[in-house]
This record gives sequence, structure tokens and C-alpha cells, in this order.
Amino acid sequence: MSCFSKKEADILLPADEKPELRIVLLGMVGVGKSFSGNKILDKDLFHSKPGLSAVTEKCQKEMGNINNQNVVVVDTPGLLSIDKTEAEIVREIKTSIKLAKPGPHVFLIVLSVRDKYTKKEEDMVKSICDTFGKNTMDYTMVLFTHGEVLQGTKIEDFYPQDPNLHELIKKCYYGYHLLDNRPEQVPELLKKINDKVQTAEGRYYTCEMIQEAETALQQQKTSSSNEGAKQYTSRNGVALGGAPPVTTER
Repeated sequence: MSCFSKKEADILLPADEKPELRIVLLGMVGVGKSFSGNKILDKDLFHSKPGLSAVTEKCQKEMGNINNQNVVVVDTPGLLSIDKTEAEIVREIKTSIKLAKPGPHVFLIVLSVRDKYTKKEEDMVKSICDTFGKNTMDYTMVLFTHGEVLQGTKIEDFYPQDPNLHELIKKCYYGYHLLDNRPEQVPELLKKINDKVQTAEGRYYTCEMIQEAETALQQQKTSSSNEGAKQYTSRNGVALGGAPPVTTER
């Protein structure tokens, strides 16, 4: 099957009802993924508490109807957690694609404005891209949490202060949103996501795409391994599959 994203099937909906919207939350431990999921659905469905220990250990799917639109939200375990290996976390996060079947319309990378955007966050984004493939950013937006601490500073004035964070926003085609205490914050977020989906003509991320990402990552690891072997051979004068050259003493 093609690895390209798919469009929603043509389904006849009531005039005032929008097509289903499917969201996957991604991010590190403690940034507010579960809190964001509860905020979006306006219900306490995801277990959320402050702290550095992982609260979400398994992917969790919840649904709600917001302004005559069915919204699916999948919460995921925090990346770079000290409680589990990265391989274990990535393996669990991959199940989010099946939970959001036939596939998510958007990945929301959740970042807290209370925290600096450090190499840890950069490594997290790289891990997300490695997991979901080279086209990940086509389906990604950044969701900033704890917006109340900005005390009136606009998010448009906040993220450009950090060149690396600004670069992430650029890679997401300037798709971002700030969660704060305003009552209109969730409708504004859903409008941005719906606009993104409409621009993409309803396309969504698919299981075939993650399979291609796995193949590409494996090929990259194999290539790196072969390159390492070549460098070792060059340094030590050892032929691949052979023995070191014989030297004659004088």
C-alpha cells in the first residue's frame, strides 16, 4: 500500500456536524499532556498531577463532542522518562496510531512555557521524528501549556527569543497554540487544527506511514553500522571479513 496519508471517506453528515477530529498528545514527563487532554475534552478523563514521575504509562484514548464535532484525544507516556527505556516508551507510543484509527489528523507536541527549550527537548523532537518518519512535521503542531505564567506576554513574542524553539515552530509551519485561562482557548485550538486538516484536504497519518518510518530507521542504523565498520577498517588496516595484514620484521 502507498505510504502517503489518506483522506477521510466521503461521509454524509448533518449540516451542522463536522467530521471527526483525531489528536495524539506527545511530550516529556510533567509538561501537561494529560492536563491538556482534559482541557480539550472539558472532562477529567486522563489522570493528571504535577511532578517529574510519569503518570501516564500506557496510551489512553478518550472521546468527546465539542460544538457538534466528535473529538478523539490519545494521551501517551512521557518521552525520555527515567522510569522506562526509550525503546519501551517508543514501542508504547506507536500504539497511539491504532487507537486513533484510521489515523490521527494531528500530533500535538506539548511544551511548558515554564521550561527552557533545551537539548533534552530537541532530542525528544528527534525521537518523535525518528518514530513517525520524515513527514511527521506535516501533521504536527506545538501546544504550549501554563500560559498564565507569561503574565500578558504574547506567545508570538515568547518563542522567537529561543532560536531552536523558533526553528521547531517553523518546521511545524507555524502551527502552535497557547493554553491559558481564557474560556475561548479550546475553541481556538480546535479551529486551528480544523483549518490545518482542511488545508491538507482531510489527510491523516496512517499505519503504513509508521511502517515506512520503521524501515527507514532500520536502514539508517544499518548504514551507520556499516560506516563504523569501514572507519574501523581504515584506522586499523583490517580487511572486512579478513585478518590484519602480515608484517615482516627486519
